[in-house]
Amino acid sequence: MKKNNNRLDRIYKLSVIIPVAILALIYGKSILLPLVFSFFISLALYPLVNFLKKYVKNLALSIGITLLSVLLVFGGGIYLISSQFQSLISELPSLQDQFLGVINNIADYIEQNFHYTSKEQITYLRNGAQNLLKSSGSIFSGAVNTTSSIFTFLTLVPIYVFFILLYQDNFKLFFKRVTPADATENYLKVVTQVREVVQGYIGGMGVVILIIATLNCIGLFALGIEYALFFGIFSAVLTVIPYIGIAIGASLPTLFALVTKDSLAYPIGVMILYAVVQFLEGNFITPKIVGDKVNINPLAAIVALIIGGSIWGIIGMILAIPVTGILQILLYRSERTKSFALLLRAENDIPDQKDENIE
Repeated sequence: MKKNNNRLDRIYKLSVIIPVAILALIYGKSILLPLVFSFFISLALYPLVNFLKKYVKNLALSIGITLLSVLLVFGGGIYLISSQFQSLISELPSLQDQFLGVINNIADYIEQNFHYTSKEQITYLRNGAQNLLKSSGSIFSGAVNTTSSIFTFLTLVPIYVFFILLYQDNFKLFFKRVTPADATENYLKVVTQVREVVQGYIGGMGVVILIIATLNCIGLFALGIEYALFFGIFSAVLTVIPYIGIAIGASLPTLFALVTKDSLAYPIGVMILYAVVQFLEGNFITPKIVGDKVNINPLAAIVALIIGGSIWGIIGMILAIPVTGILQILLYRSERTKSFALLLRAENDIPDQKDENIE
C-alpha cells in the first residue's frame, strides 16, 4: 500500500511539475533561450579556451581570442553568402518575368487538363491575394518582432558565452556543493557525459555541414545552376534541423532551376542531387561523424523536434537533439527514471538483465 502511495505521489508531482516547466519555457523564452544556447556554445568552445590558456596564461584573453576567431569565421561565411545573395536579389526583376512565364505555362496546362479557365484561376488567385493583404499587417509586425529578437539574441549570446567561460570554476563549485557527498562520483560521470554529448554533437555537425556544403556546391555547379555556392551552403546549414532542414534547403534551388532553365531536366536533377545527399547524410555521413554521441532514436528525435519547434521556434529545433541527449543521460542515472531513458535511447549499452527474456 505504501509503495502504491509513493507511486501516486510521484505521478502527482510530475503532473504538476511538467506543465509548470513547459509554461516557464514558453513565457521565459526571451530570457532562457539565449542562456541555454550560450551554455551549449560554451561547452563546445571549452576545450579550445583551455588549450589557449596554456600559452596565453590569461583566461579572459583566451576567451576573447576564441570568440573573436569564431566570429571572424562566421562573419567570413556570412559575407560570402550575402555577396551571392545580393547578386541574386539584383536579378529578381528578370527572374520575375521568367517566373510569370512558368506560371502561364502551368495555367495553360491546368486549363487543358482540368478544365479550369484562366479567368477562374485568376479569380482564385485574386481571392488568395486579398486574404494575404488582410493579414499583411500582422505578418509585417511579426517580421519586425522576429528581426529585433534575432538582433537581441545575437548580441546577448557572445556576452553570455564570455562570462559563462570566465566563471566556469564558479559553476563547477556550485554543482559540487549542491550534489550530495555520496553522489560526487556519479556527478563527475554525468558532467563528463554531458560535455561529450554537446562537444561531439556540435563539432560533428560542423564537419557534417562542411561535407554536405561541398557535395551540394559540386553537384549544383555540375548541373550549371547559378549561385550554386549560395544555395549549396545555405541548404547545408539547414541540416542542423534534422530530417526536414535539407528538404527545405532543396526547395529554393529546385524552384530557381525551374524558373531559369528551359528544360525540366534541371529541376529534376536538383531534386535527385539533394535526394542522394540526403541519403548519404542520413545513412553514412552523420552516423559516422556524429556517431552515438547523442544516442537517441529517430522517434524521440522527431517528437523532440516538434516540441522544440513549438516552444522555441527554429532555435528550439536546433537545440532539441542535444537537449534530448542530455535528458536521456540524466534519466538513465537513476533507477526510478531509467525506464524513461530507455524510450529515448537508440542503443542500450548497459542492458537490464531483468528484461533479457522479454520478446
